[in-house]
Amino acid sequence: MRPVVGIICEYDPFHRGHAHQFELIRKQLPNALIVCLMSGCFTQRGTPAVHQPRVRAEAALCAGADLVLELPAAFAVRDAEHFALGGVEILTKLCFVTHLSFGAEDDELPMLQQAAALLESPTAAFENALHAALAEGRSFAAAQGSALGHCLGDEERWGRPNNILALCYLRAIRRLNSPLLPLPVRREGDYHARTLDVNPWPSASAVRQALLNGNPAAANAACGYELPLSPICRPDALDQLLLWKLRSASAAQLALLPDCSEGLENRLKACAGQSSSREELLSQLKTRRYAHVRLSRLCTHALLNITADFLVQNAHPTYVRLLGLRREASEMTSLFKQSSLPLLSKAANGNEDDPLFQLDLRAYELWSLGAKLPGGLMFRQRVAVI
Repeated sequence: MRPVVGIICEYDPFHRGHAHQFELIRKQLPNALIVCLMSGCFTQRGTPAVHQPRVRAEAALCAGADLVLELPAAFAVRDAEHFALGGVEILTKLCFVTHLSFGAEDDELPMLQQAAALLESPTAAFENALHAALAEGRSFAAAQGSALGHCLGDEERWGRPNNILALCYLRAIRRLNSPLLPLPVRREGDYHARTLDVNPWPSASAVRQALLNGNPAAANAACGYELPLSPICRPDALDQLLLWKLRSASAAQLALLPDCSEGLENRLKACAGQSSSREELLSQLKTRRYAHVRLSRLCTHALLNITADFLVQNAHPTYVRLLGLRREASEMTSLFKQSSLPLLSKAANGNEDDPLFQLDLRAYELWSLGAKLPGGLMFRQRVAVI
């Protein structure tokens, strides 16, 4: 049986660094098939993806992916822990994926597994260090990294973004008792780099910035292919709709949003009334305790009508959508029948009574609005075949 390697990803947009991960996977597993489980219209950081899902799926297929599926919005727009849990559960329930590959600044698996085990079964020393860091006003992610550093050494290592997500994947595998075999690959370069000339492996942030700044030549060079001229959704495209949603909601309604507690709803309501853009709102909201990305996700939860109760009641995936596949990997279609999750090739075949399906529809409609496209994109979007 050929190994089937799953990757949980965003590809916003797909670039040379992502293609390099494919190369590293096939260096270790030469005959592997690669399955990408990719966020749809909105990303983990809480902003709309620049390009629609089909366009990003095509790029991954052209670079060597064999199959691209869509990670539902309920798991795509989440903190790292639940982003990983949703993705790992889907790949596990497909029943034909054998490995999970992920990037990490430090790709030493035993070290990462030791840290993941500590997070799943924290010691008293870890708990004390965590509470001390939180008492200093640090964000949870920063406090967790500090506590890991206290117990395992090298605090800086545990604050690196890809290492943080790697630990979430390993914790999800443990928590779900998943048979997926972890396959870390070293993530080169600066994840948060804002310019394209600092290393051979660009950051998605820098590529997006070049694209949004009207410098497609630089973006194309960083991606290794010519980015399509398809409609894009700019990060600020839905700002006015967001501010209207927040201003028109009561503080009690805002308190129903995920991770909106300790009076944050009142601060959110007040700042929305004083801001004229999403970035201005986030700059007013941000504190040492509330990280920018957490607040950004909170805004997108408001746009998509996602409440804390909704996420509790819909904590497990109910289906997965097919975005694209390679003709050369047509053998994969014979594996679909092994999946314990419905695998949809057409949105028209979805269960419109399923709350997760309804949420994905809302996400596509919002993205289309931001990209100045007519409605119904989810139903018009065809499976990409390369």
